[in-house]
Amino acid sequence: MATKVAIGYTRLSQKSDASIDDQKQEISDLADEQGFELTRIYDDGELASGFDSERPEYLQMQTDLEDGLADVLIVRGRDRLSRDKRERSMLMYDIEDWCVELWTTTERERIELNSDEAWLIEMIQAYIDDVAKRREIQRARAKIQQRVDAGYHQGRPRYGTEFDEQREHLVPGDNFADVITAIEMREAGESFRSIVEQTSIPSTSTLSRVLERKDWYHALAKEVRV
Repeated sequence: MATKVAIGYTRLSQKSDASIDDQKQEISDLADEQGFELTRIYDDGELASGFDSERPEYLQMQTDLEDGLADVLIVRGRDRLSRDKRERSMLMYDIEDWCVELWTTTERERIELNSDEAWLIEMIQAYIDDVAKRREIQRARAKIQQRVDAGYHQGRPRYGTEFDEQREHLVPGDNFADVITAIEMREAGESFRSIVEQTSIPSTSTLSRVLERKDWYHALAKEVRV
């Protein structure tokens, strides 16, 4: 009996998901366990949304499956393929038409689509996953807006600053004194290159962002009396 050729697919949309390396290891382990020849793992990397159907590696994976380059597709879970119920349903139909086996490392078995009942279960699961993820996104957006409305900083700290203990406001960090020095040097006519060479600011692009916010930095310095 000929060895079945397998491919894998990975993506990571948020830090709470299994890491890309962990997903790849799980795929490799399952392929070895089942005696598949794993030829490639398609990886869309981090911050790849399951609602984006135009992911480059995802599209290439579909093309190669349609061309008959693999007998088996291995993923950590169905949601790695797509969070969108319509997209995932269409892909499941395509996978069956292409005579490709779908395996997941979480269940460590083949997803069977050999009956109307099995198809119904898959469609219901796709709908549940879609709704749950959209609600999660809505809750996250609401929390972000609440922080913005309350005047809290949203996003990563600006260069030279860090979050306070409540993670609500920015306060001076390790390099804040150099930020103030850099602003003063620029105001005195120093070149970007000279400032970067004499301070801890890592690049001219970072310095440019600092200077765009110099009034904000001055206000923070005055507030904390640095």
